[in-house]
Amino acid sequence: MNILQRIGVCALCCMALSVASVSVVYGEGPEEVKKQYDFAEYLFNEGDYFRAISEYKRFIFIYPGNRLIEKSRFRICESYYRAGRLQEAIDSLTGFIADYPASPFREDAFYLKGLSEKELKRHDEALSSLAISSASFSKDLRDRSFFQIALIYVDREDWESARASFSKISKDSTLYPSASSFSSGLDSIDRLPRKSPGIAGTLAAVLPGAGHVYTERPRDALVAFLLNGAFIWAAVELFEDENYAAGGLVTFFELGWYTGNIYSAVGSAHKYNRRIKMQFIHNLKERTSLSYRYDRDDSRHYVALNVSF
Repeated sequence: MNILQRIGVCALCCMALSVASVSVVYGEGPEEVKKQYDFAEYLFNEGDYFRAISEYKRFIFIYPGNRLIEKSRFRICESYYRAGRLQEAIDSLTGFIADYPASPFREDAFYLKGLSEKELKRHDEALSSLAISSASFSKDLRDRSFFQIALIYVDREDWESARASFSKISKDSTLYPSASSFSSGLDSIDRLPRKSPGIAGTLAAVLPGAGHVYTERPRDALVAFLLNGAFIWAAVELFEDENYAAGGLVTFFELGWYTGNIYSAVGSAHKYNRRIKMQFIHNLKERTSLSYRYDRDDSRHYVALNVSF
C-alpha cells in the first residue's frame, strides 16, 4: 500500500468516526427522533413559540430526511402567527406552500396566510389567500374561510358582499348562528341614528356652536360660541370707537373662525355617523370571538367560537 492509499484509508476512517460521533451525540434511533420532535411540540403547546421555532429548526437540521419535516415546517409558520410575528408568518407560509404544493396542510397554510394578511389590513392579498382555503374539501375550513372573507368585507363597509359570504356558511356549522346574527345586524346598519351634515352646518351658520350641540360635542360648542362671540364683540366695539382699521382686522380673523366653525360642525356630523357605525360593527364582532386552535391528539385545526348574548 503506497502513501496515497494510506492517506485515503485514514481519511475514510476519520469520516466514519465523525459520522459515528454525530450519531452518538444527536441520536438517530426512533426514540431519539421522537423525543426531539415531542420537545418542540411541548413548547408549541405551552405557548413558548420562539423556543418552539428554534427546536423545530433544530429537528429539521438534524433529521433532514425525516417524515416529520413537513409538519415541522408548518409548525414554524403557526408559531410565527401565534407569536404575533405576522410578516414572518406570511414569509414562512409562502415558502411552505411553494415547497410543499401537495401538502395536506396546504389549504390550512393559505387560511393562516389569509388571517395574517387580514390582520395587517392587506385585504386584497387576504381575500386571495382565503379564496383558496374556501375551496377546501374540508367543510369546516370552508366555513371558517367564508367567515373571515365576510369580516374583510365588513371592514371595507361592503355590506352586500359581506352578507353574500356569510350566506355561504353551512347551516350545520358552529359558525352559522354567528354568521346569521352578523348578517341580520348588517341589515339594520341603515337604521342607525345619524346626524345630518347639512343641518349641522346650517345651525353653525345661524349661531356659532349650535352645530356642535346638534352633533353632541358640547365642549366644541362652548369654544366655538365663546371664541366667535369674543371676536364679534371686539369688532363691534372697535367700529363704535371709529377704529376702523383694527375693526376690519378683527372682522377678517372672525370670518376665519366663523367659517371654521361651520366646517367643524359639518365634520363633527360625519365623525358622529362614523363613530356610531364603527361602534355598531364592533359590538357585532364582540358578540362572537374566534380563536385559532390546534388539537394535538388528532392533528386537526379548529376555530374556537365564543358567543355572548
